[in-house]
Amino acid sequence: MMRKLLVAALLTVGSGACAIPRAAGAPLAPVDRAWAVPTLELYQQWWAKTEACSGRHGELGGVAFYAVDAPSGAIRLGKEVAHGWWVRNGNRIYLPANALGEEWLVRHEMLHALLQTGTHPPEMFIDACHIGSAAAWRDSTLTSRTYKVPSR
Repeated sequence: MMRKLLVAALLTVGSGACAIPRAAGAPLAPVDRAWAVPTLELYQQWWAKTEACSGRHGELGGVAFYAVDAPSGAIRLGKEVAHGWWVRNGNRIYLPANALGEEWLVRHEMLHALLQTGTHPPEMFIDACHIGSAAAWRDSTLTSRTYKVPSR
């Protein structure tokens, strides 16, 4: 049990994305330098792959995608910084404009939309879908038991 809690904590820190900060109980959303993007045909394929690995199903048409001008690849949402954000209110996904074609990151946020949670259950993000982080994406042999957060 302690090992699972440690893995979950490391996954949350290591992924650097997706927490849903709140102000006065309502989710915040990046509005500076963000614009709506159409659901790309490629996203339909990635959505299907994410549904398949997670065993969850949803309507991609119910998800709104936004690009954010974030040359560093980091998006600020309130005081939090991440590589991408899923926001429950409006079922919105925010991605850096220069990462709209980054499969692991887009699918990572899609999994949040399918699960309707900002948490990172390791059995889904690492074991089932291998999209908990770039490292998990590159090495599909990683499991929630062997996943190690890269040192910075």
